[in-house]
Amino acid sequence: MDFSPIIKARKALDSLWQEALLKGRCWGLAKRDNPYSATNITIAIGKELVSVSQGKDGKLRIHQFTRAKGTSLGRRVKRILRNNKLSFE
Repeated sequence: MDFSPIIKARKALDSLWQEALLKGRCWGLAKRDNPYSATNITIAIGKELVSVSQGKDGKLRIHQFTRAKGTSLGRRVKRILRNNKLSFE
């Protein structure tokens, strides 16, 4: 797969990358129904998070999120941390 679009996107997003309080590159499992498959650029500023991934067709996909409380995934994380005797806020 040609990853040049996502590499160019990372360079183009450098000003936001420098501004972000949370940023990273991560990898999504290559599953047919995974919208985050392959390499991702993740940037969070304030209460918003954006992750950019590249599909098999080479097109960039932008996934947008806003901070939330009381989610089912958050409850699962808290339960796992508690079960492992880890404290959190």
